[in-house]
Amino acid sequence: MNESNETFFAAVGDVHGHHHEMVRLLSEWEAHTSNSIQFVLQVGDFEPHRNEEDLETMAAPAKYRTLGDFPEFYSGEFLFPWPVYFIGGNHEPYGFLDTIPNGAPVMENCFYLGRTGVARLHGLKVTGMSGIYSPDKFESAHPPLADFKKRSNKDYTYFNQEDIERALDFGRPDILLVHDWPARVIAVKDAGEFEQQRRSMRYTSVGNEYARVLMDLLSPKLVLCGHMHKKYRNQVTTKSGAAVDICCLANVERGEDSVAFFRMSEGMVITEVVEPSVR
Repeated sequence: MNESNETFFAAVGDVHGHHHEMVRLLSEWEAHTSNSIQFVLQVGDFEPHRNEEDLETMAAPAKYRTLGDFPEFYSGEFLFPWPVYFIGGNHEPYGFLDTIPNGAPVMENCFYLGRTGVARLHGLKVTGMSGIYSPDKFESAHPPLADFKKRSNKDYTYFNQEDIERALDFGRPDILLVHDWPARVIAVKDAGEFEQQRRSMRYTSVGNEYARVLMDLLSPKLVLCGHMHKKYRNQVTTKSGAAVDICCLANVERGEDSVAFFRMSEGMVITEVVEPSVR
């Protein structure tokens, strides 16, 4: 059971519309541990498609364009048992999300943090930045909603310089949410896990420099990310000497590798709860 001075929260990787599976994994952990999750942080590719119109604004190959479970939650047929805070990835209905670029509640117990946004949860400051990096789009403004049918949906999936600056202006968070991994968070001893794999021919090519800039300058206690559909943990020392815990999460279809559980104890100390695992 929860001690009076402890708070438990969860992190979830790419959901890709499998919201029932996300709820099952988290609920199962609560049942195994008798601990109560207070909130959930989700690292993008949540895919909150309310309807087919939203789905049309997502960037993805045709075989991956499915409506998913979200309409069943949005209609009120099902409810997320905990407050869920999500950022945008590169497979989202930005035709919908860009109507609330600064973040807003999407429905009961479901909150979008915006292109860049902050939430204060049980004393923790959480900063999230949506999207992935493209060198060709970084210095450009986000395209307007009115241009959706004139441009590629992919044009809406990138973060830009303004998003980075805004995240920095928010100041140091306890937790930083980004979709793609920060560059250079993989330990040399783990390099073999990342050679010749999805989105990485070499371990040194994983991630992007601007997520790393945020990590280095903001020095959060914890960075959460997804995108690579791979579980990974490390602790990285920033240029300022701060130790940052890195928690990379697989996609929900991969089961327990897609979720992580954390305990916040007295003094705002955040530690990952490793046992017991979800089955």
